[in-house]
Amino acid sequence: MGGAHLGALWALAVIQPLLSLLGSNPEFFVARDNTGGQIVIFAVLITFAPPLVATGIEALLNLISTKARWFFHLALMALLFALLVIQVFKQIADGPAVPMLIVAGLAGLCLAWFYGYGKFLRSLTDILIPAPAVILIVFLFFSQSFELVTGSGNAEPLDVQVGNPAPVVMVIFDEFPAGSLMTPDDQVNKKRFPNFAELAEQSDWYRDTTTGGSYTTIAVPSILSGLEPERDKLPTAHDHPNSIFTLLGKTYDVDALEPITQVCPESLCPPSGGPRESFAGALESLVTDSKVVEQHLLLPEDMGVNFPDISQTFGGFADPGITVEGEDADRTRAREFVAGQHLAKGGAMDAGDETSQLLDFIGPSKDGRPAFDYGHIEKPHYPWNHYPDGTVYGVMSKDFRGFIPDEVTWTGNRYVTDRATQAHLLEVGYVDHLMGMIIKRLKEQGVWDESLVVVTADHGGALLTGEPRREADVATMGEVASVPLFIKSPGQISGRLITRPTCTVEILPIIAKELETEMPWEPSPCNRSDVTVDNGTGPLVSLPTSTVLEQRQTYVDRVASLFGPGTGWSNVLKVGPNQDLIGSPLKSLNVASGEPKGAVLPDFDEAGQSNYVPGAALNSVLRQRGKISGVEDGEPLAIAVNGKVRAVGRAYLDAGQMTYSILLPQNSVRAGPNDIRVFTVGRSAGEPLLSPLGGPGEG
Repeated sequence: MGGAHLGALWALAVIQPLLSLLGSNPEFFVARDNTGGQIVIFAVLITFAPPLVATGIEALLNLISTKARWFFHLALMALLFALLVIQVFKQIADGPAVPMLIVAGLAGLCLAWFYGYGKFLRSLTDILIPAPAVILIVFLFFSQSFELVTGSGNAEPLDVQVGNPAPVVMVIFDEFPAGSLMTPDDQVNKKRFPNFAELAEQSDWYRDTTTGGSYTTIAVPSILSGLEPERDKLPTAHDHPNSIFTLLGKTYDVDALEPITQVCPESLCPPSGGPRESFAGALESLVTDSKVVEQHLLLPEDMGVNFPDISQTFGGFADPGITVEGEDADRTRAREFVAGQHLAKGGAMDAGDETSQLLDFIGPSKDGRPAFDYGHIEKPHYPWNHYPDGTVYGVMSKDFRGFIPDEVTWTGNRYVTDRATQAHLLEVGYVDHLMGMIIKRLKEQGVWDESLVVVTADHGGALLTGEPRREADVATMGEVASVPLFIKSPGQISGRLITRPTCTVEILPIIAKELETEMPWEPSPCNRSDVTVDNGTGPLVSLPTSTVLEQRQTYVDRVASLFGPGTGWSNVLKVGPNQDLIGSPLKSLNVASGEPKGAVLPDFDEAGQSNYVPGAALNSVLRQRGKISGVEDGEPLAIAVNGKVRAVGRAYLDAGQMTYSILLPQNSVRAGPNDIRVFTVGRSAGEPLLSPLGGPGEG
């Protein structure tokens, strides 16, 4: 009975929390393209394999010594009892990790002693023997993952007539507030975003477009189906059989890049736009990622800093102790993690790779059939790490992670918020660069003029202290709900500004009208007087459209006040006090002598923080970042490059560490090594006084 007892406690302590979480969040499997067979085998393996292995070890020990086997069995039971106790503690307390682990460990030992030397607890454990089978059955047949397990629901192309079968190119960007493109006078900023400006000049720009969902897996299917977001449905063809893919699939050659959703049926699209991971590889990565999830589920919350980083494109785990009113804590944690798991498929694509695949789709029609080329490109979504030309300045370390600890509330102060806005705008500049590549490809292939081109985004994002960054509420709707929408009709050569309030559910009906085809289902109506957003959990959020547009204008004006209205990128590279110092030679300034007042510890070694390689995939020298000592929170800083001040900023606290992170203009560094120095900026007799900071070990 010992093996059955181990299986029962293993199921209760480890498997039940994991399968309960994943069962209610099937996006974990959707994002990874897992088949029903993979899901079943994964669940069976993690439920039964560890207890069977432990039982086998016990059997071998029994050949040597029955006493050794018994003590090994009790040790395993003590560990599992301790894990159960921790789960109870986490439900009733939020104490520090070490005392919680000590008490749980002692409780586990006591329970193991009672189990070993008393009949009552062993008899009680006998009752729990069916637990593994019950937990597995509930997951496979009664959770939200049931549809994936059964593998049913391959939606088929609809039998409709297309009167104007023009080529269609549709691009959905990610976490892209429309206001980031705009100047205060409601124009696209041509100096920062020339390719979007070109698109606006040759298309219909639906300037006042809003989305109905703040979460990709409900917002994207809504756009593709023309139906309002439904949080209880998976982003799959099974749950969305009526979509642009099934509408055009009988007439068009369809190529689709869906890194997160699976709305295009497999009969039309290969999984994820590419080859499926091998069965064994998929199981291995499923088990690997489930172990990371288990760490966060089972162990005390303040041990999370020691766990592997699970903060992918869509952010990280929310703190289980911090929930939005009306939300389920497990759902909040999981949805931030599971949506990013496509990055763990082994060699996952970044936005450049996604764009390259979309470019490969684009070309003349095949076999006389028109082409429908679709791509969801996951930028300018956080993390922000690009300059507008595509140069990457950081991948291993992410700015601002400490200010979105639960992906719910943005906690940055005024300077950190300004610095984050700078990084976001540069990322939007990178998206403009990608948009330019798409337009160029269409023109090179000779299909630009004849194509119907649709460019939009699933949702926006906000940077307001004390407010959600990703989710809509009454303060963030202007940035989260407002998204870009450009539609170029076949043969269109001049742009039109459409000022009526528009909803993303109208995109597919507009496409159907352009192509002269009927939609066999009724699309959702657009409420032009009010905007309603579904965050995927909690209550829906609604505001008058006029208020949403006023909030968007406030955001546009804030960006303009920071970086200038209609200006280019040189102004965006200036954030923080003492901007008048930028461009000044050090020899013309008052530089303090003597011992450094503090020290900097850069993220990278000397070469990584000083050596510039033009055209390299990563140039970390462009972001001067690291820990800093001997300075106060908010103290002004200046960065000198080769004897001249090139950037300014402030020191700030990030997760309890004094930090600096300042971006350099690309033209401020030369190829090869650069002499880069960090200074604090004070005042002496009313004039700026630059005090040098030492390197590691100084100050």
